[in-house]
Amino acid sequence: MNGGRRLKLFMRCKTPGQYTPGGKEPRKTGAPSPEQIYVTEKEMTKKVFALAWPATVEAVLQTTIQMVTSSLLGHIPGYSALAVSASGLADRATRLSWALFAAVGTGATVMIARSVGAGDKREANSFAGQAMVLGAFLMAVMTAILLIFPEQLINGLYNRNRGMSAELVSMTIGYLRIVAWSVPLMGINQVISALMRGAGNTKVTLVTNTAANVTNAVLGYALIYGNLGFPAMGITGAGIAAIISQGVGAAAALFIFIKIQDYVKVTFRRFKLQWSKIKAIFGVGVPHASEQLFFQFGQIAIMGLIGSMGDIQLAAHTQGITAESISYMPAMGFGIAATTLVSMSVGAGSVSLAKRYVRILAKWDMILTAATASFLIFAPKQVFGLLSNDADVVALGSVYLMIMGFCQFPQQLTGVLAGALRGGGDSKATLFNSMVGLWAVRIPLSFLFVNAFGMGITGVWWAMAIDLVTRFILTIIRYTSGKWEKRVTKA
Repeated sequence: MNGGRRLKLFMRCKTPGQYTPGGKEPRKTGAPSPEQIYVTEKEMTKKVFALAWPATVEAVLQTTIQMVTSSLLGHIPGYSALAVSASGLADRATRLSWALFAAVGTGATVMIARSVGAGDKREANSFAGQAMVLGAFLMAVMTAILLIFPEQLINGLYNRNRGMSAELVSMTIGYLRIVAWSVPLMGINQVISALMRGAGNTKVTLVTNTAANVTNAVLGYALIYGNLGFPAMGITGAGIAAIISQGVGAAAALFIFIKIQDYVKVTFRRFKLQWSKIKAIFGVGVPHASEQLFFQFGQIAIMGLIGSMGDIQLAAHTQGITAESISYMPAMGFGIAATTLVSMSVGAGSVSLAKRYVRILAKWDMILTAATASFLIFAPKQVFGLLSNDADVVALGSVYLMIMGFCQFPQQLTGVLAGALRGGGDSKATLFNSMVGLWAVRIPLSFLFVNAFGMGITGVWWAMAIDLVTRFILTIIRYTSGKWEKRVTKA
């Protein structure tokens, strides 16, 4: 299929992900005609928001529910700071699974999107089947590790120098033993959502994650404090609520995938692993997964450093990340849209179309960020006060929000450009930038500011800010260099 044919099929989409494989083959007499390649900015903006708004609304709802859940833990009488700290450490350990699932999810999203852009639905379905089998294998492995070695994981990740309190370590291990059961359920939702995003359907994650998060908030209210006829179970109740809520999300994802949607169809009759497709999926996904793994291990190193300072500092940092998401989570939809639209444009044979989409995405991303970051900059204590009843945690956490508020602009624009690079097949660049920012800037400066300059936890937060600015500079240099365009042309 020539470039003009692919581009025409892509731009005939009624909605993102729907293509028309029929129609007459264009005359092979030269370059595509202008009506085949030109799309107005208005049309492109509609396509951007058709992809971005479900992910954006999902992120807003997810942020709200996360804040509710965090607030429930932050108001437990007697040990709120300890509960927040323990849940934060355990959740960070389970997010190592997220990073591994990203190797399959991101790779599948890009390869399916390229197949859709090229008008090849059979190829898209084939990639989806390979991704589901790979995802199931990773879910089984990660769940087994978390269930069998929780004590070794927590001590090895956070407490190698035995600087954390025994009470915090014990509570974290107990909580991890519970939430480990949610990992395969979370993986089902994550992989299916990735398949749907590749086909241009971002509404699935809106439905499944909203159902999961609302369930988590309601059950957390019931099980943590003993409401609605349930016994008061404290942090244990939060873990049980997490398992059930992820089960609701997984069930919703499977039902939609099997019974409702028709973007991607998978059959396992005569199924065989196709190493060429696995290689293609991992070729895009592994650099992104490595980026996520390096990020998670970096966060673990930082949280281990903060954990040795005390429960108040760790609670302020943990809930600060949750509160900060009120700004960056809504803009995540534009990063997801960037990966999908650039991949589709590449599949349709037009780099110039991909670049035009990125400009529109960046503009609207900055507009949204200006609105959301203002909450962190101008009302940090009010925002943090929603999460905790501990005055010391609120006072310290508001400092974090003010610092991060000003970092939202480079952070969010980096997300869009990194998504574009992944869509263009340049995932190794985003991995390199993240490694430099995290391991050459954030972690060394954190330990330097804390241990050499005595800046305490604020030293960690300033190191984070410098890291985010560094990544922005590296990412914009890589994108404007045009190297990703050359990779696409060669492909």
